[in-house]
Amino acid sequence: MRLVAWNALLTVILGLIALAGAEAYLRSTIGPMREGQLFEYRADSKRLKVMKPGMHMNIYGVEVQTNDLGFRDNRARVPPKAPGEFRIIVLGDSFTFGPGVDYEHLYTSLLREHLQRGHPQVTVINLAVEGYNIIQYAAVLEEVGLSLEPDALLVSLFPVNDFELDTYAANYQLATGHPAAASWYESLYVYRAYLHHAGQVALKVLQKAVPSATADGPDYGWDKNIAALREIAVTTEAKGMPLTIALLPHTRGFRTQATIFGRINAYCRKSSLPCIDLLEPLRASGARDGALALNAIDSHPNVEYNRFIAAQLAPRLEAVVAAAEHPSDAALQN
Repeated sequence: MRLVAWNALLTVILGLIALAGAEAYLRSTIGPMREGQLFEYRADSKRLKVMKPGMHMNIYGVEVQTNDLGFRDNRARVPPKAPGEFRIIVLGDSFTFGPGVDYEHLYTSLLREHLQRGHPQVTVINLAVEGYNIIQYAAVLEEVGLSLEPDALLVSLFPVNDFELDTYAANYQLATGHPAAASWYESLYVYRAYLHHAGQVALKVLQKAVPSATADGPDYGWDKNIAALREIAVTTEAKGMPLTIALLPHTRGFRTQATIFGRINAYCRKSSLPCIDLLEPLRASGARDGALALNAIDSHPNVEYNRFIAAQLAPRLEAVVAAAEHPSDAALQN
């Protein structure tokens, strides 16, 4: 019995040593996750969580700058709309905000470069914020986007979690002064790289073994976010503004994402929404599952992912710009 106890203790000690070694290795090869506080939480905004204007901070060693409106930019301010300018605004979450990727390498910046080759008057304004869902996208459009006088709108959905309410509820708690306690281990690199994923797998196994009593009940996350998507579509139609909806895949779990992508695609077809499914093209490209992640501890997209998304969206948005330049041609095609 004593031998078993000693063996168990030795196993725990060796496990802790291995985790400490992994933590040290990851911290020596990956830059600090965050150096500075980017967000503030406000109950006077429907967004609840906003980025601070005029910020300069580092995320994984990459400088992140925000403009006077509190959105990621390489300029200090968004200038007034120039005569003849064709403005495309982009709504999205962290996969469009791009932590750890230089601003000029974001797919929104690459889109701007591509479009300006044939249409110099085009500008693309990135209004994405980490952790947002579609409810918050609609709030950005209402509170900021429309005031920028956009000519077209790109909504970049992240189907893996855009139809959930957990983070939105946490934002509400922070905005109203009732924050949930943060877990100390969440800042560990080894947790983010390995233990977090192991916990998610274990949770999924448990959910399959013991189904929730409310599994067949109302899907409030889906309902509320779909309502927000409809609100965005109604707003753009009323403004006569072309709408494009991109469905951005996660960098990991290509196969498991197919279910939620299928559900959204079905809704888009039923509602005649202009949705572009980018999961299937990514899988068809031969990209290896996980190869487009930022680093070992963060599954946000890297530069190659951004290049792929820009290449996929460029023809669609170029058609939107061309239709605006030659409306009579577009009418004949329709």
